[in-house]
Amino acid sequence: MKANYFISYLYFSFFNKQKLVSYVISIKLFPTNTLINVNNIKGNPKFFCSAGMFNLQKIQKVRQPKASILILRALLLKFKIFKTKPVAVHFINLFFSHQSSIFKKLSRKIFTKLLISYMHQSHNGCRLKKKKRIKIRTRTRKL
Repeated sequence: MKANYFISYLYFSFFNKQKLVSYVISIKLFPTNTLINVNNIKGNPKFFCSAGMFNLQKIQKVRQPKASILILRALLLKFKIFKTKPVAVHFINLFFSHQSSIFKKLSRKIFTKLLISYMHQSHNGCRLKKKKRIKIRTRTRKL
């Protein structure tokens, strides 16, 4: 019931029956790669790109602002629709300062209606970190 209500809320506004969001841009930062997906509101993929497609290697793929901005430039050159259609932007595992800088640059070029930030970093709860074992070495006596 809640999921259907949420989808219908995104699909139509309450008063003027206008689409709130047409596309969803998700910017994901993994420990080894940066990915950008563009889906329509029903979830059908329209565009996919990763940092490896732009010949970025090793640490360059996860440099936070550089890799994502490089991919977004290619995205904006490919799609001119985003200036008129409302778009939702999802940030996944990006630092807040990088999110704000990327969002400022995106808001000049596309019509953003919604911004959601997810942080999916695991933690160990309340437990302390496991201590490293130190080997106790005894010296042998020389006779």
